[in-house]
Amino acid sequence: MNAEMQALYWRIQNNNDHSGQDAVSLLMPSDGSEPATLLPTEVSFCSRRSGRQDVDLKWSDDDSDLFLNLLERISNDDPSDDEGIVLDINDGIVQGIVQLVALARFQTPWPTDELVAEDINTVRDEVEVGDLVAVNSLYGYPMAIVVGMDSIDLTCVLLEDIEKDGLSIVPDHSVIILNRNSALPNTFAASDTGEAEVFH
Repeated sequence: MNAEMQALYWRIQNNNDHSGQDAVSLLMPSDGSEPATLLPTEVSFCSRRSGRQDVDLKWSDDDSDLFLNLLERISNDDPSDDEGIVLDINDGIVQGIVQLVALARFQTPWPTDELVAEDINTVRDEVEVGDLVAVNSLYGYPMAIVVGMDSIDLTCVLLEDIEKDGLSIVPDHSVIILNRNSALPNTFAASDTGEAEVFH
């Protein structure tokens, strides 16, 4: 992605609730004519800081690339437009993408080795960042969105809980590491069993 984005930052703030958690917000600096904009996210993580002052972290290239990839998937606008990108922070789609980028940046991924089922013989398309996949878990096929990858594994954000006996064992919006073989076409998540997609 070559689009030029305005400078964005993560603001890390102590929750002040004695939970030991830091909260993450998106900070859009002022252009001089308007005050800076702060968008709280639902993301928090265990703090290892001794101080309680706010910390601002500039978005990494990975943050920006993920944001632009996700935006391109759901927007009619071309993120590579030479005029660059001006974010409408009041847009619900933009807010949702910011949440996903924050999760990918700050949440520690869950391992899924003990959660996935045996491989299923089915057609698999090439997976890209921003794709929806169904997780081949022992407890069904919850939907997830791909936010990163390497040659072996996918990094995904769950869009549904993984449930066992009606109880959530991995909540939605958790970040997971998933072997590519355990990522099924998203049509599995739209059915009870995925039986129609299985080759016998």
